[in-house]
Amino acid sequence: MTTLRWLSLALLIGCRGASEPKPEPAAAEPPPPPAQTPPANAPAQAAPDGPARAGGLSWQDAAPFVRRTPKSSMRAAEYGVSGDDTAELVVFYFGPDQGGSVDANVGRWLGQFKQPDGSDSASTAKRSTRDVGGIQVALLEVSGTYAGGMAMPGTPAPPPLTDAMMLGAIATGPNGPIFFKLVGPRAAVERSREGFDQMIGSLKK
Repeated sequence: MTTLRWLSLALLIGCRGASEPKPEPAAAEPPPPPAQTPPANAPAQAAPDGPARAGGLSWQDAAPFVRRTPKSSMRAAEYGVSGDDTAELVVFYFGPDQGGSVDANVGRWLGQFKQPDGSDSASTAKRSTRDVGGIQVALLEVSGTYAGGMAMPGTPAPPPLTDAMMLGAIATGPNGPIFFKLVGPRAAVERSREGFDQMIGSLKK
């Protein structure tokens, strides 16, 4: 009787062990997230071979500027200056009613220049306005040592540029202000002055 009882108990334990569920296999790793895309309201960038436009305005390229792919999504357009690797014309557009007032931006641009004698850059800068087919444009010209260069991600900030010059323009577009900023060695900017004036004069809604 004892032997039969042990056999019955062994069979019962064996059946229970066979009915236990097997462990689930490890779940596969989730696929990588899709590449992020710019938000719907991000400023459009003008491709080197596409039309130059931002903020509801368009303009014509002019020599000696050479349009290229913008380095940043905040740059609506970007130009090199033929014959000088350090000069650059950048067009910024931040969205409707974004980017700050004309005076705030002029003040910020002036603060990026230092004078050899320590004087305020505003004392020697030239400010004016221009009407281009009903488009109001604020103009700024300033020279000195430029220390407002922006570094690209992962790169050091550029050193100050002595004997530099800037021609700036802020156009009031139907969808917000558009900022044109030409900076480089004084000689290169002076040589580009006519082309800059032509570009600003070509603005259209």
